[in-house]
Amino acid sequence: MQRPLHALKEKIYQNLIKPVLQSVSPLKEAALGSAVGMFVGMTPTVGIQMWAVFMIWLFCKYILKTKFDLVIGTALVWISNPLTMFFLYYGFLVTGIAFFDLVGIESIDISYGMFQQQLSGIVNAPGSGSWDIFLNGAQFLLVDLGFPMILGSLFYATPLAILSYFLTSKVLHNYRKTCAQKMGMDYETWRRKFEKED
Repeated sequence: MQRPLHALKEKIYQNLIKPVLQSVSPLKEAALGSAVGMFVGMTPTVGIQMWAVFMIWLFCKYILKTKFDLVIGTALVWISNPLTMFFLYYGFLVTGIAFFDLVGIESIDISYGMFQQQLSGIVNAPGSGSWDIFLNGAQFLLVDLGFPMILGSLFYATPLAILSYFLTSKVLHNYRKTCAQKMGMDYETWRRKFEKED
């Protein structure tokens, strides 16, 4: 059991933590990249998440004139992936349905088994290419289950994006200060020397 756990820890470090720690973007840009990636990663959009982060990056950079670290943003969407999407998506759906029930709006009722069976059937359909899987999955998730799932995802995506922003800023600031101390310089000198400027 130790080996698979070690492999999982290594995967998490390589794909989620290392891109943040190796970033040389200003703290604000790194933290914003983390928030955008976490927000998109916690929406029911597996398959187009990296593309969505890239489109948001283009919009922010050229329209809003605001920058964020694209590498961090695209890395953090891997929070949701083919292994976690069943659990996350069902959680989003249940949350959305519960919200609808709370405000008195009638919605659908689906068990986890039915949900997983339908999604597995789409993903594992014989002879289906990536495009077919994407279209059939999008129809099931966005049309058949759509609004409750999307709304439910926002109850997770929004607070986790905010938390991710502040956590990334704090952790990366402390990490960079430690790196600066190990190099025998103060933090401001480290920033001038290593932080990228556009």
